[in-house]
Amino acid sequence: MAPGAPGHGDVLYQQNHEGVWRSTDGGQTWHDITEGLPSSFGFPIHVHPRDPQTIWTVPLNGDMAGRYPTDAAAAVWCSRDGGATWTAQREGLPQEACFFTVLRQAMAGDRLEPAGVYFGTNSGSVFATRDEGETWQEIARHLPTILSVEVM
Repeated sequence: MAPGAPGHGDVLYQQNHEGVWRSTDGGQTWHDITEGLPSSFGFPIHVHPRDPQTIWTVPLNGDMAGRYPTDAAAAVWCSRDGGATWTAQREGLPQEACFFTVLRQAMAGDRLEPAGVYFGTNSGSVFATRDEGETWQEIARHLPTILSVEVM
């Protein structure tokens, strides 16, 4: 479960094997905001440090099709309206034969302006955006499986 932006404690998000969910009452009730994503399966979610309406997630195919990006083309999906609509952010990410997984704790962000977002893969790569997802670049490769990403 990902908290919303600091100071917005009642807004919470979670991504799990069944979809992406949003709560506006501190987790008392949850609303499915998966519509518009390519699948309901995935692990990581990150909330913008100053705007609880902006979130990023990496949906995957799921257990039956294999835990890798849909169509084997990587995308981080972003919503800037609390999950009402989603946009695929692909610039700089592998678009062919991409079979990595991004695990639950393997996505994090910084508090810079604009906000940076980072994720690691089970194939040992770390990708970063320093412009809130407009462009991505691989900043490390050939590492062991990345289980967690933290930003300092």
